[in-house]
Amino acid sequence: MEFKFERKTFNINERLRIGIISDSQLSPVRRKNETTFRNNLVLSLSVLKKQGCNMIIFAGDIGNMASGFAYDTYKAAFKSVFGEKIPIIQSIMGNHDYYGLRTSENCRRLFTKKIGSSPFTHYTVNGFHFIGVSPDCEKMSDSYRKILPYLKIEIELAKKECGDRPIFVTTHNCAENTVYGSDDWGDKGLFDLFSQYPNLINFAGHLHYSLLDERSVWQGAFTAFGTQSTSYIELEKGKVNGSVPPDAYMFPMGYLLDFGEEESITVRRMNFRLGKEEKPNMSVKIPYAVTKADFISERKHNSLPVMPNAYGHTEYDENGNTYLCFDKGESDDFVHSYAVFYSDGTRYDYFSDFYKGISSMADKVKLPVYSKSPGVYNIKVYAIDSYGSISDSYTSIDRSEVRRRKTYRRKLAPEIKY
Repeated sequence: MEFKFERKTFNINERLRIGIISDSQLSPVRRKNETTFRNNLVLSLSVLKKQGCNMIIFAGDIGNMASGFAYDTYKAAFKSVFGEKIPIIQSIMGNHDYYGLRTSENCRRLFTKKIGSSPFTHYTVNGFHFIGVSPDCEKMSDSYRKILPYLKIEIELAKKECGDRPIFVTTHNCAENTVYGSDDWGDKGLFDLFSQYPNLINFAGHLHYSLLDERSVWQGAFTAFGTQSTSYIELEKGKVNGSVPPDAYMFPMGYLLDFGEEESITVRRMNFRLGKEEKPNMSVKIPYAVTKADFISERKHNSLPVMPNAYGHTEYDENGNTYLCFDKGESDDFVHSYAVFYSDGTRYDYFSDFYKGISSMADKVKLPVYSKSPGVYNIKVYAIDSYGSISDSYTSIDRSEVRRRKTYRRKLAPEIKY
């Protein structure tokens, strides 16, 4: 059977702590120097080791394409961090792991040969069920249709054995129209199946969207989490500082599942660059018994964001580039982006630096002016929260001179050229 799941049972005589990461997109060939994405993976694993993780779940896109070298790099990263005490590892494939070979079957064979496990696994760990299901092909948004009947069998088996306990299903693609970014990159085939199981908890990669945004947690008929990535952050289009914003490769993040003794599992957001949990006051607690997907409180806040100071100013660098400088906006959660209105009637939106870590957002904002023709403008800057609410208050920057036109160029990593 093409999509037969590999089933294993593990019993760990200690508190279960699971790290969940994705999208390392390791180089398929040897490079002269260590790559950013390999270093990010090692950093992520090192932090999870310090947190006492005894299981790691990886949600796909190990390599940038199907490559024995990328898989060897992946395994070597675990060995370099954990030595001989390798934790339980549940890895799946992503769309990138299907690139480069002639057939999907060949890609799956390479994965199995190098990783040492099937792309489709069903692990029972201390009585909890973890189903790892790779896509069946390289399609970006419709890559699970062939495997859905087989996945349903595994979910039904888990349901029979564990009742109302959470069933953890790791996919590379998320279900469409669930978590942040899934409207653009979600899979069309998963939602209907997942919706049959209120105790199903889905962790999915692929998107690269920041897990610090509360929209990365979704609850409807089931519960879903977007895992961001360990390689680089990518966000929605439409901002002048890019869908891959500045320093996107600097901040790998993921989740830590902390199985407590009080009948709940705490889902913690981990910033691996800073080596700490982000937004601990908004961690999610999954009860050990789930009869309805209603255990997450409303994430949307009602208060409009605020721009605290009425005036900002303009600065220039030695090359004549223009920067808009002002005090950061304020919000119940964080300011997601800024809307910059020019006196000629144009509007340019920017991501804030929230994706680097909420606690480390700069108090003083300095936005480079991109894609604007030289001239003198009066400017108003408004704050926008994650849900699109825009502040009534604004910061004025009067008679700001744009001296030269500048274009934003995205950078996935310093060594990657365009």
